[in-house]
Amino acid sequence: MALINFRLKHPDLIVPWGDAPDTSMDWFGLTEGEYWLDLKKATLYEYTDEILRGDHDTRYVEFQIARLIEDWTGIFASIAEAVPDGFYSIANSCSYLYRFYGAVQQLQDRLTADAAEDVQAKYDRYDKAIDWIYNRTLLAPHLTCAPGLSFFRNGDKLALVWKADHRVESNIPVWTAKNGEIELPYEVFVREMEEFGERFFSAMDEQVQLAVEKDWGNTKINSARLVKEQQERRAAFQKKVAVLKEEVMNPTDWKLVNAVITEMFS
Repeated sequence: MALINFRLKHPDLIVPWGDAPDTSMDWFGLTEGEYWLDLKKATLYEYTDEILRGDHDTRYVEFQIARLIEDWTGIFASIAEAVPDGFYSIANSCSYLYRFYGAVQQLQDRLTADAAEDVQAKYDRYDKAIDWIYNRTLLAPHLTCAPGLSFFRNGDKLALVWKADHRVESNIPVWTAKNGEIELPYEVFVREMEEFGERFFSAMDEQVQLAVEKDWGNTKINSARLVKEQQERRAAFQKKVAVLKEEVMNPTDWKLVNAVITEMFS
């Protein structure tokens, strides 16, 4: 199975934007569907059976897939930058990574209670200790109990580290994936992204054609714009994927990050 998997909804099943009679449909709306990630030993964005017995009727996350693409490609430049060995030894383990992350946040919380004038400056400086993690983490703020998936490159390998141990108020686990990590060759990840783009935009070619041919009634839809945006989105995605293979333009000051961490825990 591919890393990224999806199923688009048929246009007949997609609810237009807005309230009648002022409804509309666009390219972004047509990307509605299910998506999930095959992480070999876990499936991210897959709901547990306990959740499915509640008010969820789909096994996987159901949302506009374009949102996943926008969020993910937005961190490609950071993913492409290699993490030094010392940082990688922390980052490639979910347990180590989040213990470190939690320790930094505890120190920041203590600063918040401090009345000193330079607190904000210190807080901003301490942020540098975890910015390198945040910048490489795929978040999903549009989801309830959203899991996080971080990417850390080290030479020719890439660690994928996820945190999905969320529970609802009744202590029911939300995601089947829980917490974990895997490592794969960086070139395999790049190829997965390229192949996903080919599959997704091929599926969207058909989706756009169906939308153009469909009678939308009073729903506003610009068919010419749909076709043009499909071309633009494909080209934009290909340009973003190319970033994964390019030289890093604004490298992280790892000496500064290390100095901040040393200062915090000394």
